[in-house]
Amino acid sequence: MNVNGARFHLLLGRADWSRSADSGDAGALLLDDWWNAAVSPLPRTVPAWDETRNEVTLQPILIDLGATPGEAALTLDARRGAAADRNGNVYRIGDDRTQLRVTSAGTGQETAFWPDSSGCHDASRSAAFVVLNAPAASTPTTFLALAVSADDYLVVAFAQASQRGLISFDLVAGGPPAETLWPAAVVLEPFDMCARQGGGVWILDRANRRLWELDRRLGVVACARTESTLATAESDDFQPLSGAPRQRAAVLFPGGYDLGGGPARAIDPIAIDSTAHGSVLVLDRDDVALQSRVFCIRRQGATYTSDTSAWLALDAHDFVVGSAPRFRQDAAAPRVFIAPVAGNQAIAYDIVDSDAEFALRATAELYPLRRYGGRALLAMQGDAIYDSGLQTLRWTQIVQQPRARFEAGALFVTPVFDSAEIGTTWDKLLLDASIPADTSVVIESCSGDDLDGPSAAADSPGSPPRVLASWAREPAPALRSNGTELPWLRREAAPATRQASGTGTWELLLQRARGRYLQLRISLFSNNGTGSPRLRALRVWSPRFSYSERFLPAVYRESPPEANFLERWLANFESTLTNIEDKMVNVQALFDARTAPADTLAWLAQWFEVAMDASWDERRQRVFLRRAMDFFRWRGTAYGVRLALELAFDPCFDEAMFDGPDVAAVSTDAKSIRIVEAYQTRLIGATAAGDPANAIADGPRIVPRQAMWTPAEGNAGLADRYAASLGRAATPLEEVTPFALVPSGANSATATTTNADASWNAFFVATIGFVPSAGAAQRARWQAFLRTRYADIGRYNTAHSTSASDFASIALPVDAPTASTAAPDWSDFRTADARDATAIRWQAFLAGRYRRIERLQSAYGAAWPAFASVPLPDVLPRTAQAQADWLQFEGGLLAMVRTAHRFSVLLPMESVDADPAALEQSLGLARRMVELEKPAHTIFDVRFFWAFNRIGEARLGLDTQLGDGSRAPELVPTAVLGRAYIGASFVGGASKPKAPDRLLIEC
Repeated sequence: MNVNGARFHLLLGRADWSRSADSGDAGALLLDDWWNAAVSPLPRTVPAWDETRNEVTLQPILIDLGATPGEAALTLDARRGAAADRNGNVYRIGDDRTQLRVTSAGTGQETAFWPDSSGCHDASRSAAFVVLNAPAASTPTTFLALAVSADDYLVVAFAQASQRGLISFDLVAGGPPAETLWPAAVVLEPFDMCARQGGGVWILDRANRRLWELDRRLGVVACARTESTLATAESDDFQPLSGAPRQRAAVLFPGGYDLGGGPARAIDPIAIDSTAHGSVLVLDRDDVALQSRVFCIRRQGATYTSDTSAWLALDAHDFVVGSAPRFRQDAAAPRVFIAPVAGNQAIAYDIVDSDAEFALRATAELYPLRRYGGRALLAMQGDAIYDSGLQTLRWTQIVQQPRARFEAGALFVTPVFDSAEIGTTWDKLLLDASIPADTSVVIESCSGDDLDGPSAAADSPGSPPRVLASWAREPAPALRSNGTELPWLRREAAPATRQASGTGTWELLLQRARGRYLQLRISLFSNNGTGSPRLRALRVWSPRFSYSERFLPAVYRESPPEANFLERWLANFESTLTNIEDKMVNVQALFDARTAPADTLAWLAQWFEVAMDASWDERRQRVFLRRAMDFFRWRGTAYGVRLALELAFDPCFDEAMFDGPDVAAVSTDAKSIRIVEAYQTRLIGATAAGDPANAIADGPRIVPRQAMWTPAEGNAGLADRYAASLGRAATPLEEVTPFALVPSGANSATATTTNADASWNAFFVATIGFVPSAGAAQRARWQAFLRTRYADIGRYNTAHSTSASDFASIALPVDAPTASTAAPDWSDFRTADARDATAIRWQAFLAGRYRRIERLQSAYGAAWPAFASVPLPDVLPRTAQAQADWLQFEGGLLAMVRTAHRFSVLLPMESVDADPAALEQSLGLARRMVELEKPAHTIFDVRFFWAFNRIGEARLGLDTQLGDGSRAPELVPTAVLGRAYIGASFVGGASKPKAPDRLLIEC
């Protein structure tokens, strides 16, 4: 409803338009009846429905490119098996059926593939593909059909004398083919083959009207109630003296699907092709009636089911399931392209495939086949291609030619619109449409306060509209220059573009529509048959807001002709001003992310001081704006970082993520973005914390099985454990000497045993769970200070009355120094070492635990005057309380400090063939986003991790995902010189060199 209280009736989408009828007489049929093919063929005056654009148009007419005079019709003898691999290389059977040939995707040249009679070591040859060491003895005599399976095997059916069989080439690993012979007792005459979903092939036996399904090991898939007996059951030559006789069981061979019997009843099956749903399509033709049809064969358990399309009025030669570029639409869904025997064009059919129905819906698009030789139609990387040229063979993509023909006109009537008010003056009609030049739309209306007939439900979906009265011609609609009348609705094109193409909102002021009920008759016309009006939406507004009645005196309405002119003249201003008033009244729509126009979303985001990524789609922008406060609520947390990254990188972003963490969902998604905080890796390892990128470096966690050392055991217990690790018993002197907490040096008074760093580290990891290092680092700085102050050990010994052998043997003091020289030395060292972070943390730890220095002196049995003078322990402290403090500080607190405020962002990598530049761009974007969203005091890194198992990195649970095995394309990259290995990558490429000086290196 607009600001003046007017409302509109809307026709939008097929469900609304189909309630219209083909004419105004009593026997009219709803357009839905025509469009659902309840009546065929369609009358020329019935409009068509464009499924792609969701618009009403004139009926398109298929342009028939008949046989040129002098051309011979194609015959099945011209057909040759052909198939393409995933890299765009096309394999086909040679014209003489004794050789396999291949067209390289890199060079576009066709060369011999098998057998190679010219010798593969000839340097002058430029063949792109060769098979080494081809045994001449096993060369087949005749090739019948071929296909490339989904797991990259080229499977070829051959005939040699009376023998039939298959040979398969491994297109990834290379090498000579493997041969599979067909049982001589089972009749097989291969005529066509296609790939089977999941690996394997389908084989069509045209002569015997039978379809065979072979799995990925080329074993025949059994079909219920169809088996062949290769050997009957018979008694064994050697029988036991007692008991039941021994018999050899009969040898049975699975049978194929009989196309000639059952519900299929094929007449002459000539081609097969598979679909993405796993079913197989069979092209059948009737040469006598010059018509064709397509069967859809599906497997259900151990049996097959068959659905048949209607007969098509063409004599088919071949067909293929694939995509082809359409005019003004590059991406197209797969279709069935059927080539008639004339060979000059392919007829395209949309596939209607469901559990309840299979049908082909004809299209009127023109797909010419230039110089089609009739050898094969096939799909290459999803695109339908054909052989072009008789002498120089080229494989050319099927492309739509932008030529269209339409019927001259169409006529239909809309449902009855009810304003619910008697005497309503209907205001205006608006069409969201495209009305190009040389086309036109004529609007007629009839209105009144009563319906013709007893029923008042004239606009119900199940019955045709009722004609009310005689039809009155309305003015021709005019294209609005300011777009639609609905506030804030997106304009479909710029004004200049709309004026040139006739696309936009067309408006007319209804002149003769007065009464409660209104019905429209719409006529579509094409002057030359090359274009058609396209109606997307229709809106009829009522009641009219009259400026003359509302704002002018009655004298202006006394004379009907002048009043009518004034009413229509003021309606121009009313229409313009109402649009402005509507936007003012509905301005709140601009502030709601659900209703704001797409071009205002960036402006709305500025209210949050946010600049949205230009690569975000409209849905993502609206979701972010709607949940912006929830996003800011999580900002500065690990989940907030993850939320921002998912919003930027996840193509299927779920709005539920704004609600908060879902532990179950995060832990089960193997491909999700992961935030691994470093403190989690301290106890369980990086892999268990969700960082598979460090799986090799991190290694398996070694969990010690023995009990750890505790301060209750004291110095003697630690000495005993260390001596036992060396395979001896501790001496009494070792048990009373403070155990050194440094990686090297003696642990005995006599200094006869020196610790090796490796064994010493291993001992501490197994005994206390970590390797002491804090005291050793301060001890090294203390020794460096003394070395700088005294220059040589002799001067130190003289000043301190000691007999140290060198500075490396001087330990940190275990009590406050009292000597006249030792006390200044320690005081000066603490002043110079005051900035060491570990020592500061140790003294803060002691101060927080004991509060007063007297409590520490009592617990440690030492006379330290202040917490700031207490050194880190480089030998095991004397008291149990001091040992517990050291164990908790270095084993717990320092381990947490080393991993605190650090985290890793892991982005999933799912393909080995990803573009390095794109990966680097993703890393840069992730770094910038994390830098904005992370807490200010944290440190992070961004890396990729593998979301799939790989050889050498197999993992279970979180990182395990089922796939197609080692031959899955995401695990096998395209061959790149210097980066790929033979047999571990795909050879070839689908693109030509971008510049003449950039040459492709061939195999």
